[in-house]
Amino acid sequence: MAQVLFGGSLGAISKEEDLKLSGRFPINPPPKDGRCDVCGRHMRELKPFGGPGDPLVGNFKGELLVKVWRPMGPRDEEAEKAWKEAPDSDDLLSWFIEKYGQEKGKRLYYDGQLYGCIASSWECRDCIVLDLDEYFEKLRRHEEEI
Repeated sequence: MAQVLFGGSLGAISKEEDLKLSGRFPINPPPKDGRCDVCGRHMRELKPFGGPGDPLVGNFKGELLVKVWRPMGPRDEEAEKAWKEAPDSDDLLSWFIEKYGQEKGKRLYYDGQLYGCIASSWECRDCIVLDLDEYFEKLRRHEEEI
């Protein structure tokens, strides 16, 4: 049974029929292929969430994938420090490149932006409990397998 909580900011799906889009312009729809965004396992391979506290607060009993929000990139202390130093400018990328060089400047610029942006992620019960470091490590391993 599909759930939508908090005005659509969190969702859950429990069967493949829930993957069908309703409406003309769905915002953050469930994954088309029915796979966890982190580990890549298909819904058919997943153990359902249990009741409250298993593993999340809230009752997601029977759901297979739950939508959560995570930063788009890992935390980078060096990028955070550089962003704090950055001037108020319309062309920050140029400032980063001038200060740190082409390669490092671009890396610090984009790493800082990625960590500062969040996106939805449809996750299984095993992946949803990962801290950010574990999450990005698991994503990296899954991408290497593909």
